[in-house]
Amino acid sequence: MARILVVEDDEILRNGIAFALTREGHQVKTAGSLSGMRGQLEGTPDLVILDVSLPDGDSRDFLPCLRKENQVPVIFLTARNTEKDMIAGFDAGADDYITKPFSVPLLLRRIQAVLNRSGNRDGQVYCNGSLRYDFAGKELVIGETRVALTPTELRLLELFLNNRRQVLTREMLLARVWDDKGNYVEEKALAVNIRRLREKIEEDPGKPCRIKTVFGIGYKWEEQ
Repeated sequence: MARILVVEDDEILRNGIAFALTREGHQVKTAGSLSGMRGQLEGTPDLVILDVSLPDGDSRDFLPCLRKENQVPVIFLTARNTEKDMIAGFDAGADDYITKPFSVPLLLRRIQAVLNRSGNRDGQVYCNGSLRYDFAGKELVIGETRVALTPTELRLLELFLNNRRQVLTREMLLARVWDDKGNYVEEKALAVNIRRLREKIEEDPGKPCRIKTVFGIGYKWEEQ
């Protein structure tokens, strides 16, 4: 059971999602706008399902502000289905991106995948060069600077750190980071999140030294 906040201005769709989630045993709160959402964030939900286009603003503009205070996983809902729109959503800090119309079983699977990968890990600290990552505290520090990561970026980082110097195929990453069975995931979502993670941890993201590309296969973490 998870605490889920559904933010959608279409009342019929909002109520339908809430009904499906409640039937699955989740605790659900709803809002129809960004202003309404702010009032529902007290107590910190486990997940937010957030429509991109709301009456009082674009959620892609709002999410970076939320990320400064809260790392709650966020799934964007939108009718915008171009690659450019999807990349903009991930760049804003979303953990997943679902285009309308969608089926309820698909939504439930994507929700469970995000909840699974945002769970806690063992209490240990990884140090290498200027990079320090605290698994228990979910805290990444490079030099003396604390680096904020989205839940998806955290899951990717932990997967790399727990499999250092091993080649992780794209299929393996998709299966273990998004969905245990590898369903309903597009490879470009992985590429976008790898790029965003590199921008935060690499001195030169264009020539990465930590997350190395193994062409035609996947990626590998290299010690410094």
